[in-house]
Amino acid sequence: MPVRRSAVSRLMLAAALLADPAAFHAAVRDARGSVRGRLHRLSRPVDLNGVLNGPDQATLAAATTSRGRATWWLRPAGAALAYAASWSGAPTPVTGGLVAREGVTRPASVSLFAGALPRNVTGVSGVTPVPPEVLRRIAAAPNRWDAVLRTPGPPVRARLGGGPVTHPRALTAPVLRGEQIYTCARQPPGAYAFAQLGVAATLRRGIEHTYVTPGSGPPQWVAPDGSAVRGSVVTRTPNGDGVIPELVLDAAQAGAADGLLARVAQILRVNTTGGTAPAGPCEPGTEARAPYGADYVFLS
Repeated sequence: MPVRRSAVSRLMLAAALLADPAAFHAAVRDARGSVRGRLHRLSRPVDLNGVLNGPDQATLAAATTSRGRATWWLRPAGAALAYAASWSGAPTPVTGGLVAREGVTRPASVSLFAGALPRNVTGVSGVTPVPPEVLRRIAAAPNRWDAVLRTPGPPVRARLGGGPVTHPRALTAPVLRGEQIYTCARQPPGAYAFAQLGVAATLRRGIEHTYVTPGSGPPQWVAPDGSAVRGSVVTRTPNGDGVIPELVLDAAQAGAADGLLARVAQILRVNTTGGTAPAGPCEPGTEARAPYGADYVFLS
């Protein structure tokens, strides 16, 4: 059977992507330009729905397998409701999402999003303003409320439930202040040059990034809530002259069982700037600090 040229091109692209993902960038374009990011191969399974859920822990959840599978995570806070929804097998296009009193669809108690989504979209997240009194009623009796997906046919409904909620999360934390630390040490074949001693960085959300032991590591990240992870480098990807490489690291838990960094499995250091060691010979025992920037992505 003849194979269309476009299909062959897609197969060749997929093979090249699998062979060397770091040679490719993903881009999101709009009227103002594009945002690009280099692709990296992960070494551990992660749940990418964590990217939808974001870094904060939800307090309400809903799930159904009726007319497809739909899962909701909700977090009331102040005068707003943060939400994440993902689905598969539901009639498409999905045209809206809401939280409604049991048995009620119109008028919506709380409209989360509206408008037909592309048929290949299978998840959405956001924050919507909600009167505090409505949020209090939802939090006080979640089993009297449904999370609803609007579809071309009957809506897909899932009853809310409270209690302990666990879900995949993802956190991106840029460096607010950071230095790569180097010390002058003897290097093969006997000359002195700067070698990595550690790092001192403060990330968004108050995460502190250091080495457990100067000179030997491993790198660690500690959140204000006591959760912490240590990393071991899996891959290094060059990011230009005078710039430290991008990294993929496996994560090991080293702190509290619950919190911002709990259950992190993989860490990415991306969008790096600066941070390289001074070039040339140096005086034994001297130390150098090189300011750097990066975004750290923590995936569970």
